Amino acid sequence: MKTNRNGQALVLSTSELDLLIEELPGGVHTVLASVCRRTGCRISEARQLKWENIFPGGITFPKGITKTLESRTIPIFENLYDLLMDWKKQQELIKGEQLSPGAWVFVGRFGDKPITRQAHGKQLQKTIKRLGLRGVSTHSYRRSALTSASSKGLPLKAIQTLSGHKSLAVLSRYLEVSEQERMNVAQAFA
Repeated sequence: MKTNRNGQALVLSTSELDLLIEELPGGVHTVLASVCRRTGCRISEARQLKWENIFPGGITFPKGITKTLESRTIPIFENLYDLLMDWKKQQELIKGEQLSPGAWVFVGRFGDKPITRQAHGKQLQKTIKRLGLRGVSTHSYRRSALTSASSKGLPLKAIQTLSGHKSLAVLSRYLEVSEQERMNVAQAFA
């Protein structure tokens, strides 16, 4: 469990993620958390997205914003795309003009740069404190997404193509194994 920036971020269940995102301040924080949750991306990748990176059916994380310096495209479903398009409409109403393809999806408080990791992190910390959760950080979105895919029995190689990890060994450090999964393995021993 993560404590004082040490250790691994807590993996949350679907219902815990639902509650957490519902309890975050609306707008930028809710949409940003939803992108991280539904794509398994890092907060630093999501916050630097531009509207040109989002299209029906996918989000491309360009090589300049990824940790591995390689671009990757992640399929998204209609509900996330619709959430993003609603967010765009809200931003256009506030601004009074259409957003350019090169505009930030998650604008910071001064309007010329993307939101910072720290700004979202502060709101997240306030929310988890109010909910009584411990060990949660912005990385919990990513670990939860990847662990959820793994626990559904999806091939690690397929998960790796979306997570952007260079190796299966690195990916496997992100994944949490439940006690039930351990029991299932023990039961399968010959």
